[in-house]
Amino acid sequence: MSNKKKKDKISNYNAGTVIADIVMLLLGLVFFIGTLMGKGDDIAAGFVRIVGGILILVGVFELINFLRIKEKTVFDVIVLAIGSAIAVIGIVFIVNPLPVITVFNFIFGIIVAVYAIVIIVTSVGTLRPSGAKYWWFSLLFGIIALGMGIFIIFFNGATKALTIIIGITLVLGSVGGMANAILASQAKKEFKANSKILEDATFTVDSTTTVDESDGKGEDNVKY
Repeated sequence: MSNKKKKDKISNYNAGTVIADIVMLLLGLVFFIGTLMGKGDDIAAGFVRIVGGILILVGVFELINFLRIKEKTVFDVIVLAIGSAIAVIGIVFIVNPLPVITVFNFIFGIIVAVYAIVIIVTSVGTLRPSGAKYWWFSLLFGIIALGMGIFIIFFNGATKALTIIIGITLVLGSVGGMANAILASQAKKEFKANSKILEDATFTVDSTTTVDESDGKGEDNVKY
């Protein structure tokens, strides 16, 4: 692969996703440690309520946006209806999170599985072609996280065991994501260093060629 293509591969990877990975890591530790302290049910209910609060904020945002539009269309009304439905769902999450906890494994399993696929695709499709060392490290964590995500989807057990498994899976997924970011950063630095060496070598060759041409012209002038 050419240097330009490698550079494009690295540049297209957003290392800012580290923030999301850190949040996942902290959330995973909360799930894991909190459950071991006997707070598994409370943590699950609390998380559902947080999601409910976010859904309500989305609904409120859509309402405010709808009121600010002067010339409203059918599409705007549909968006408002969807936003209102999302807000109602958020209220249900806050008032009665227990029914949501029963499908907690399905929701979380899908989220983890999708993120694991992103890690795998990034490690194979971006880091490996760009020449990043140890790209297989993040690939390994991505595969493990994907397997555990699928396991969580089909999990049928106690909430305590589920929250512990979710906590471990989130930690593994965040480690894989942060590994992607670190490896991408290292590959970018190596690319810059190699490009600098290539530029210096090109400059040296061009300078030598220019001097040789000048010497040749001088000799011609002496002969004639």
